[in-house]
Amino acid sequence: MKQIYLRYYIILFFIGTLLSSCKEEAYPIPEVPVNIAINLDLPSYIQLNNPGGYAYVNGGSRGIIVYRNFDEFVALDRHSTYNSQDECAIVDVNPENQFELLDTCSGSVFSILNGTVISGPAKFALKRYNASWNGAYTVNIYN
Repeated sequence: MKQIYLRYYIILFFIGTLLSSCKEEAYPIPEVPVNIAINLDLPSYIQLNNPGGYAYVNGGSRGIIVYRNFDEFVALDRHSTYNSQDECAIVDVNPENQFELLDTCSGSVFSILNGTVISGPAKFALKRYNASWNGAYTVNIYN
């Protein structure tokens, strides 16, 4: 009788261990309020007047990079999703490929078009903010 209970507890232990190891990881970047208006007439943002241009903007968790993809603007938080607690977990435009964002701390590479992971060790995409353009000189970034 004791062997049956022992087997029962061993099976429950393994099932519990299996279920606890399947927990989904929480997204590592904190939620921060963002509501920024960018004036494309300002010299800091002149590169955004042409498709393929990008600019760094203060805001978000560790800064925001805004990229112009024709008539769409993409706004991504620069806070890398790999070892996000590290101070160096920040992405910059890859000097060798402007369509990539590089986390030099971990070596992770992300797409500037949507923030998805191109190569790890990062598992999560960069945080993306809403970006709307009024068709003239203002881009609004918000969440």
